[in-house]
Amino acid sequence: MGYMERNAEKRIDPTLLVEGAKSIISVLVYYNPGNPSVSTVPPKISRYALSADYHVVVKDMLFKLLDLLRNEYGSVSGRAFVDSAPVLERAWAEKAGLGWIGKNGLLINQKLGSYVFIGELIVNLEIEPSNEVAPNRCGICTKCIESCPTGAIVAPKVVDARKCISYLTIEKKSSLTEEEKSMLNGWCFGCDICQEVCPWNSKRNEAPNEKLKIIPKIANLSPEKLTSMSESDFASTFGETSILRTGFLKFIRNINQSE
Repeated sequence: MGYMERNAEKRIDPTLLVEGAKSIISVLVYYNPGNPSVSTVPPKISRYALSADYHVVVKDMLFKLLDLLRNEYGSVSGRAFVDSAPVLERAWAEKAGLGWIGKNGLLINQKLGSYVFIGELIVNLEIEPSNEVAPNRCGICTKCIESCPTGAIVAPKVVDARKCISYLTIEKKSSLTEEEKSMLNGWCFGCDICQEVCPWNSKRNEAPNEKLKIIPKIANLSPEKLTSMSESDFASTFGETSILRTGFLKFIRNINQSE
């Protein structure tokens, strides 16, 4: 993914994103809705996309946190980030003690697992840093590597995006090759396989935020409804979600090729 190579300086120097930045506040928001059929029966949709768009929900929570800081400390300059800017989200979250980077490249929290959204506030307020860095608790487990059907996890913490089902169904702009079509493994948007097999996700926690619970009309989608969806159905069904960003044509393309 070429965009990952751009703005390298901003990724490692937060002061280029927020003038006078002194602290990064990292947060995790849990979202796991369990095992609805829309995520377990093809054509499958990744669990993170079954609720309101996390970019909007988590950023709104961060803005409220920023307001609380201003109420407490007066004038505070800062910006909120949720997977939408050159920010090393997982690295900052790991450094803050919120978890460790698993062999699938995802941040894993000991209590919440990996079904979490990461957000940041970069502020010009000096805050005492976290001192406890979470130890890596993956141990000798390699379930995520072994379970990836396309072999996208080529080494611990190293993912070849060209083989990743999430990349193929969401990020890839050009048409899929015949080989790529055969790699979708029943998924039409995203993929949760490496999270489904992770032992740290074996205990489900309830999502604490109502806005990140699965949208009922999406939970009730049958394969038949998905495969026969019109463009207006797509807009009305997924208008609040991050799926809308991928567009109707690509979504239907994935459905047709994931069967």
